[in-house]
Amino acid sequence: MCPTRKKTTQTGTIRMNISMPSLPNIPARSPRFIAAFIVTALLFALGQFHRSSGSVLSSVFLEEFALQPEQIGFVIGTLFIAQALGQIPAGVLIDRFGSRKTLAGMGFLAALGCLLVAEATNLTVLLVGRALIGFGFSAGLIGSVKLFSGWVEPNKQATIIGRYMFFGLMGGLLATTPLILLLDRLGLRGVFLLCAVATAVMAGLVAIVVRDKAPALKDMPADPTETLLEVIQGIKVLVLKRALWPLLMAAPLFYAPPQILVGLWVVPYLADVHGLSALQRSYSLLSMVGGLSLGPLAYGYFDRRCQDRWQVITSGALLVVMAFLALALVGHTHWLLATVFATLACGASTFFLLLLTHVQQMFRSSHAGRVVSTFGLIAVTGVFIIQTISSVIIGFFPAPDMTASGLGYRVLFSLMVLASFTVYLLCLWFRRSIEPR
Repeated sequence: MCPTRKKTTQTGTIRMNISMPSLPNIPARSPRFIAAFIVTALLFALGQFHRSSGSVLSSVFLEEFALQPEQIGFVIGTLFIAQALGQIPAGVLIDRFGSRKTLAGMGFLAALGCLLVAEATNLTVLLVGRALIGFGFSAGLIGSVKLFSGWVEPNKQATIIGRYMFFGLMGGLLATTPLILLLDRLGLRGVFLLCAVATAVMAGLVAIVVRDKAPALKDMPADPTETLLEVIQGIKVLVLKRALWPLLMAAPLFYAPPQILVGLWVVPYLADVHGLSALQRSYSLLSMVGGLSLGPLAYGYFDRRCQDRWQVITSGALLVVMAFLALALVGHTHWLLATVFATLACGASTFFLLLLTHVQQMFRSSHAGRVVSTFGLIAVTGVFIIQTISSVIIGFFPAPDMTASGLGYRVLFSLMVLASFTVYLLCLWFRRSIEPR
């Protein structure tokens, strides 16, 4: 067991610049904060539903819009590239106007995107709809991290973010068995019409319920307002900060493990390699999304218990490597083994949340939005690129009446081993770069 962590305000040679005071009268258990936590987590859960639904929707899109197999990676990836492009404007808006206005406004854009998908009759409208969904939900994590910095003391933020991610990622569970059952009952258009209504309702509730700061802080001087040019220059300063380069290089691979599995290929893999029915595949997918949801809670627990946060981070990164290695080597032998290893890979991959919390606390709270959004931009862009590359790789291994041969999936998982090991090495490099010499 790790020894209890000692409180510190310095990380290596970089001193954290935390402006949040440690006040006993801004409790995270206040009714106002609990209500804000619930509605923002529900809005985030809807975004996670769309992020995790690609593996189920891929076959539906193929049939509904008569797509070629080569097009499906781009259709699924459009949501991610739009979400990536939305990171910077979302961070700017949050730093300038606060989480409440930004989350609500962009939530309504996501609702419009759902409505366009529901009414789409061709590929162009489908792509525009998915792009609006991705852009609209791009502020979810950034806005909530900034919101928590106005309500929660710094030493408790990792725990709160872990709980938020747990409840938010539960939305991915809706993209498994429930989505398959809803598609059978309502069809694609009915499902997205329902999503449009639910998203608009949650965006409205965010506007009504959320407040950007705890009442105890409302009379405190606000951080100085910056012009748009100053905000963009601040992002440039962040990117040019040499100590952060290892993490900036690792960021394209942060979200890749779960999105390669849950977001695109695990359902075809379970059908092609293990011959599972649609309902059986949904149960395996449910396990993986459950692991993805439980991961932040587990990391939050170990982060509180361990003296060395980097021991938790690097152990998590190495666990992802081992899970993909096992999936590539023996996952094809039995569907249960494949499910266990894929679930482990998804859950372990959420260690990047500790990295984001760590980096955010190295800057003053007025820069929280741009810090998370810059990393989010790179990470979500990486998902689009890696999913597109994976479609090309899978295309090299055709098989009759299947998406790909078993060898194709094993090659794909082997490449994820290399990608995950690269992240592990870059985390070690970052740790050394901030340690005192």
